[in-house]
Amino acid sequence: MSKHRRGFLKAAPLPLMLFYFTYSFTSSIRWVIGAPFLRAIGFSPLEYGVLGSVMAFAGLLSTGISGWLVDRYGSKKIIYLSLAMTIASNLLFATGNYLLIYVSVVLLGLAGAMTWIPLDVLVSHIVSRELYHYAYPYLMSLSAFGGAVGSYTGWVPRIIIDYGLVGEVEAYRFSILLSTVLYVPCLVLVYRIKASIGKVGSNGQSVGGFKEFFSLPRGLTRTIVKLAVPEVLIGFGASLSIHNISYYFMLKFNVGSGGLGTLFGTEQLVMAALMLLLPRLRERIGGSLKTYVVLASTSIPLLVAITFLVNYYVAIALYITRTVLMNVASPLYTAFLMYIVPAEHRGKVSSLIGIARRIAIIPGRSLGGYLLEVDLELPLRLTALLYTIALGLLAVWFRREEK
Repeated sequence: MSKHRRGFLKAAPLPLMLFYFTYSFTSSIRWVIGAPFLRAIGFSPLEYGVLGSVMAFAGLLSTGISGWLVDRYGSKKIIYLSLAMTIASNLLFATGNYLLIYVSVVLLGLAGAMTWIPLDVLVSHIVSRELYHYAYPYLMSLSAFGGAVGSYTGWVPRIIIDYGLVGEVEAYRFSILLSTVLYVPCLVLVYRIKASIGKVGSNGQSVGGFKEFFSLPRGLTRTIVKLAVPEVLIGFGASLSIHNISYYFMLKFNVGSGGLGTLFGTEQLVMAALMLLLPRLRERIGGSLKTYVVLASTSIPLLVAITFLVNYYVAIALYITRTVLMNVASPLYTAFLMYIVPAEHRGKVSSLIGIARRIAIIPGRSLGGYLLEVDLELPLRLTALLYTIALGLLAVWFRREEK
C-alpha cells in the first residue's frame, strides 16, 4: 500500500466513508424508481422534463446559498438540513398527488446542493491537500458502489408487480417509502463525523455576512469565470439528454424500473472499481484536470453512436461505457478545484460554479423533454457537441495552472 493511500485511510474517519456509501445507496432508489412511477401515474415526457426544470431551479437557489452557509456555519449543520428536506421530499413524492410531487421536487432540488457542497468542503478540511487526488476518488468510489447496490433494487418493485402481489403504482410507492427510512442512518453517521470546522476560514479571518459572498480576490474571480463557462455548456448538454435518459430508454426500448436499475447499477459499479485506479492514472497522465479531460473526451463518440442503434443490449453497453468515461474522473475535477481555491473561499466558489451549471439545467430539462417528442435522438447529438466545446475550453484555459 502506497504512502498516500495509507495517509488517506488514516485521515478519513469511518463514519464519513460509510455516509458516502449509505447516502448514495438510498438516493439511487428514488432515482431508479422515480421515472417509472411518474409514467405510471400519467406524466408525459414533456411534463417529466418540466418537473426536472422545477427541481433544477430549486437547486439553483440552494446552490446560491449553500457555499456561504457552509463557510459560515460549517458543513455538518447544512447536511442535517438537507437530509431533513430529502425525507420530506420522499414522503410527498410517494403520495402520487400532482401538486405534492412538484413540492417534492422543489425540496429535493434544494437538498441536493446542501449535501454535496458541504461534503466536498468537509473532505477538504479533514484531508491534507497532498491527499486530495486520493481522497475524492476513493470516497466517490464508495458513493458509486452504494449507488450501484441501490440501483439494482429497482428489480424489487418489478418482481412484486410481476407476481401480482400489488399494482404497479403501489409497488413503486412502497419502495419509495422504504428507502425514506434508510436516511435515518445517514443522520447518525453525520453526527459521528469528527471535524472542527467553524465560522472562519483557514486564515483566521471572518467569513462575513451574505453581502460579502461575492467579495473575492480578483485573480480568483478570473478563475471562476473560466470554470463557469464550461460548466454552463456541460450542464446544458447533460440536461438536454442525460437527465431525461430514463424516459429516452423507456420510449425507445420500453424499459421498466428493473431494466433501468440494471443500467444505472452497472455503470455505478464499474465506476466504483475504476475510481480506485484514478490516483495512479492521474500520476501517469500528469495532472488531475488533464486526466478528467482525457477520459471525458473519449465518451463523446459513444454518445453519438447510441443514436444510431436499434439493439437494446448494444445501446445499454455503449451508454454504460460512455457514462463511466464521462464521470469516472469527476472526483479529480473536484480535487483540482479544491486545490486551486483558498480554504476560506471553497464553499462560496463551489456555489458559484454550481450556479453556472444549474442556470443551464433549468431550460435544458424542459427543452430536452420537448425534443424527445420531436426527435428522439436529437438531444443526445446536441449534448455531444456541447461536451466537445466545454472540454476543449477546459484543456486550453487551464493548461498553465495544471503544470
